[in-house]
Amino acid sequence: LWPHMYTDLFCVANEYMAETLRPRKVLENRIQITGIPASPDFSRTYDKDEMRKRFDLPEDKQIVLFLAGASLPRPYVHFRNSIDQIMPYMHTYTNMHMVIVAGKDAEYADALRRKVGEYGLKNITVLEYVDGMAGLMAASDLVVCKSGGLTVTEILCIGVPMILLGKAYGQEKANVSMLTASGAALHVTTARELV
Repeated sequence: LWPHMYTDLFCVANEYMAETLRPRKVLENRIQITGIPASPDFSRTYDKDEMRKRFDLPEDKQIVLFLAGASLPRPYVHFRNSIDQIMPYMHTYTNMHMVIVAGKDAEYADALRRKVGEYGLKNITVLEYVDGMAGLMAASDLVVCKSGGLTVTEILCIGVPMILLGKAYGQEKANVSMLTASGAALHVTTARELV
């Protein structure tokens, strides 16, 4: 829906996106490959141990970061259901510490904390909105997320591998194809595959 013939300039993420415009007769001088803009915070170098101390995370475990927070929870329903399904098994990953970011959804964060308590999980930290997300990503060994453009761009800038969780449609499907083909991510669609 977004390519309109009379747009003055298209700033696109990569050559693949430029390729989608050319058959629509968009002139070459109206296509600029700029990448997706990310905050400079995601291009900085971080000391992993220092970031783990800042977020009170264990230094002797692999940190797996789950990005489950959003202003609008609807796109995350399947993602969150998958987290709910794997929580009873998380205690078996003794060499890992999971960090689940609920974002601004305090109700979801509270529900996660209740489940962590019910299951007696010592290897899970639940966070709400995170100020300094780039540092938290840098403290991580793996990020589990949806395949949204800005999120995966930020993770690529930090240089952490990803597991993309859930079915992807439209541009997110293109993101999955590109990231898995380049070896930056694995893609799973179910909680069972994630485990």
